[in-house]
Amino acid sequence: MEKGLFHDLYKRLNTLDVRSYSPDQLSGLLHGYLTVYSMVRVYPWLEADFGLPVDIHERAKAIARVFLGQLGNKDVPVDTRAGYVADVMDVYQVYSDLGYLDSGVDAAYGILSSRDNGRIALPCRTPNVCRLLCNCYYFAGDEECGELAGRLVTEALGYIRGSDRGDLLAWWDAICLYDDTVGAMKLSQVEQERLDGERARLRVSVEREEDAMIERFRQAGVDADAGMATGVFYILARREFERCNGKK
Repeated sequence: MEKGLFHDLYKRLNTLDVRSYSPDQLSGLLHGYLTVYSMVRVYPWLEADFGLPVDIHERAKAIARVFLGQLGNKDVPVDTRAGYVADVMDVYQVYSDLGYLDSGVDAAYGILSSRDNGRIALPCRTPNVCRLLCNCYYFAGDEECGELAGRLVTEALGYIRGSDRGDLLAWWDAICLYDDTVGAMKLSQVEQERLDGERARLRVSVEREEDAMIERFRQAGVDADAGMATGVFYILARREFERCNGKK
């Protein structure tokens, strides 16, 4: 059932002009396309369902260009801009265009403004800022950013354990990115095993919330707003990729 919903949603979203969305509705769409791109590259026969990688890339780059136009817009809340910057840097991971990376790194350090002592000042302690820190560690080799990201992840896991599940899905993405980028390089074996355990426990709650979001989308039908549609698209794309990997 999910597979059919995913394919139908993919076809529907492909007909829309990304410029018709507000930028804050596009992150899920971007990461959905990046996931589909990776899936088609790994399993080329899926081109019959999703199209050529170059065409999928063009959709992702069109979204990235929308974000690029917002990076210096000080009227946009800083947390939202942090998300745009992190998304632009994510595009570089599958499309090695230094223009995206350079723009992302410059904008990132504009947001992570330094204090007089030269240390980074966090504008807020959110999933978007955590993602930004992870990307600065990964792309710029900034050890301080890696350490700060680890502190934000520890804080987030603490209040999630305490039943504060606000922004659960956003924190899940940030925690997974931290594990894949910073954790793989900086954590000791004991720390990594602890994080693996936390992720395994958290995944149950994440899947429950994702299922609820998918069901709300189904019930809304054509009345579902764009933000819900793009968020569900990303969830279903990730699950489809995991399903394909399970067949290996």
